[in-house]
Amino acid sequence: MKSKSAVNHEELIQKNLELSDTISELADEIESLKAIIASKQWDATPFEKDYILHEYQAVTKENKTLRIENQALRDSRDMFQNRNDELIRLNNTLKNKLQKQ
Repeated sequence: MKSKSAVNHEELIQKNLELSDTISELADEIESLKAIIASKQWDATPFEKDYILHEYQAVTKENKTLRIENQALRDSRDMFQNRNDELIRLNNTLKNKLQKQ
């Protein structure tokens, strides 16, 4: 069984990875916004520019929602995997006790 400090260390590593991902996502979004700003300079009607901006915002919102859902699924999966590991260890311990009797 892992000590509390090892678990906390792993949690900190996981949080660090999550924050790194967030920073990377924000950097990507900044690049996309730069592209939108640049697109305002191309020869398109105001309607086309507004349409593209609206579509981009819709896709970005959907992407954010999907990322949140994906993270929730990963967290749930990790929780079940950890619980499964605990149950396997408990099962093995009980088997060993039973065999000794």
